[in-house]
Amino acid sequence: MLKKIKILKIFYRFLWRYKKNFIFFGFILLIWSVAVSLNPYFYKLFIDAIFQKGFSDLIKILIIFVGFRILVNLLDVLVYYWGDKILIPASKDARIAIFRHIQDLDFAYHTEKSTGSLISIFKRGDGSFFDLFHALNINIVRILVGFLVMFFFFTDLGKWIALPMFFILIFNSFLVGKLVIINIRKRREFNKAEDGISAIIADNLINFDTVKYFAKEKWEQKRLIENFSDWAKKLWQFTNSFRFMDLSVGMVANLGVFFLLFYSLKKYSLGEITSGDLVLILGFVTEFFNRFFDLFFSLRTIVKCYVDISRYFNILDEKILVKDSKNPLKIDKISGEIKFCDVDFSYPQGREGALRDFNLEIKSGETVALVGSSGAGKTTVVKLLMRFYDVDKGRIIIDDGDIRRFNKSDLRSFIGIVPQETILFNETIAYNIGYGLPEIKIEAIKRAAKIANLSDFIESLPQKYETLVGERGIKLSGGQRQRLSIARVVLSKPEIIIFDEATSQLDSESENLVQEAFWKMKKNKTTIIIAHRLSTIKKADRIVVIDNGKIVEKGTHKQLLSKKDSLYHHFWKLQTELV
Repeated sequence: MLKKIKILKIFYRFLWRYKKNFIFFGFILLIWSVAVSLNPYFYKLFIDAIFQKGFSDLIKILIIFVGFRILVNLLDVLVYYWGDKILIPASKDARIAIFRHIQDLDFAYHTEKSTGSLISIFKRGDGSFFDLFHALNINIVRILVGFLVMFFFFTDLGKWIALPMFFILIFNSFLVGKLVIINIRKRREFNKAEDGISAIIADNLINFDTVKYFAKEKWEQKRLIENFSDWAKKLWQFTNSFRFMDLSVGMVANLGVFFLLFYSLKKYSLGEITSGDLVLILGFVTEFFNRFFDLFFSLRTIVKCYVDISRYFNILDEKILVKDSKNPLKIDKISGEIKFCDVDFSYPQGREGALRDFNLEIKSGETVALVGSSGAGKTTVVKLLMRFYDVDKGRIIIDDGDIRRFNKSDLRSFIGIVPQETILFNETIAYNIGYGLPEIKIEAIKRAAKIANLSDFIESLPQKYETLVGERGIKLSGGQRQRLSIARVVLSKPEIIIFDEATSQLDSESENLVQEAFWKMKKNKTTIIIAHRLSTIKKADRIVVIDNGKIVEKGTHKQLLSKKDSLYHHFWKLQTELV
């Protein structure tokens, strides 16, 4: 129960940011809800006037009735207009808040989450924000006020009509409550199946090139069809819960209508109520069950939206494990000296002992290469330096300051990385090169492209710097993407550069171009190179060999190669013999 209240508190917290509009909205909503419920009373006035008053009195009632309906229509427009003045900005605020939180969540969170599932949660959650607002703040209020107006008039007629109506309302509400619980469970089960389908589709679209390489189109189609089997089963169970609700509530409602109208006709036949009273009862009873069905449908909408919006808002409960310091260091520029001091680290819910008793000092402006077999811990060093994770033990220091005392955004602004696989935005070349800048400056972008040995290629394109690179940069070759990544780092002007196996998948010509661009870029910068291809690191000031999370060898290329029993010599021999 507390969890359910918490979700609604979050929902209304976004709405309450527009407090004045919300209060005015509530005021006109109440007036409109009362006004829209008074139709049966006017029918009573008409019927009584036919038998008791003249034509002129009927015309007066008609004029008042039409004027009243015009007022109801005006209030109707105002209610939805003022509701949108709250709803539209509040839904935008919610989406931004959740998007911001996802951006702030740790690297570990994103490695565990499916992009397709997250997109599905976002899509359903945002749609539910709108539907929940209308169902909860307009429909339910209108219906409940309508019940109060009806009971007000029925109480005036007597307990003989008010009490049975009250008990019918209680019984129906109890029945609906039980059925709604079943519906919630079925909705959650369906959502899980739907997220699974979305994850498969998104994963397939993201990795479409791999599907094409291995001619797995039919296999992927079969995988989707097989998962649709469970999806269809859960959807049938969910939709059939609605049919069962319709049948159960409809049966009880129609029996209630029969009972109340039978009793009212008996009262009329005995002369205990007037024709106007009978019409009043007929109007309210008919509207009551119509309203009850409206209440029923609104509750179904609320249940559906609540389930969807819960997962949407629950993203806000995801904990940020790597947190910014409460008293962060404020430094505009660093020299680039780096120290790993007695560092131990194990991945959460993953590999233990990724780094063990790790000590490494990198001087300002020095180029250090990290070498080792896959899984030795090279990339872990980089992830810890960028605070994608925090160390379990020990410290990482930049310029005498523990990196945990930097704001993460400040720390990462000092570091530029050329990753093994450069993923680009589906935007222009200029946008992707200038991504690290507050605003795109074409002259600076052109200078960076020249340093990265990319300008000749770009100038040969019909659209030049306005050329779209395609999703993930698919229209560019691997070497072109890597050089674009170098140009992007050049523009960001970092004090520390990380070159993470950026030439491991390139041909010799592309590798030479990337290497040339890299050495031009890294002048006087502290540089960490991660490389499997040892020919790329011969120029490094120092080579550090890592094995099983520990440093086992250090030295220059010549020094390490001279030791015949060294691990580095073993790696070099393997690669040169393969050549």
